[in-house]
Amino acid sequence: MSLRIQLKGSSVTVVELAPPGTNTALMYAMQHGESDEDKKFQKGNMEVDVLVNHAIRGLEAGKLEIRPGLSNVPKIMSRIAPNFMLAQLAKRGE
Repeated sequence: MSLRIQLKGSSVTVVELAPPGTNTALMYAMQHGESDEDKKFQKGNMEVDVLVNHAIRGLEAGKLEIRPGLSNVPKIMSRIAPNFMLAQLAKRGE
C-alpha cells in the first residue's frame, strides 16, 4: 500500500517525484562502472537543474505525482498495455 494512501486524511501530504535518468555522478557510475564527472553522460539523461525546475513547478501546481521527461512513459504505457509493461519490467529485473 502506498504511503500516500496510508496517510490520506492526515495533515501529511505525500508527493511522488519519479525522475528519469539524471546526469549525476551516480548515474555515470551506473552507466560506465566508474565515477568521472568530466566524462560525457549517456544521451537522454535529464540535467539536474531541469529536473529541479520540473519538481518545483509540480509542487507549486499541487501535483501529487511528478514524472518529468521519460519517466512518464512507463505510466502511460502501463495504461495502454498493462500486461506488456509488467512483462518488460519483470524481464529487466531478472
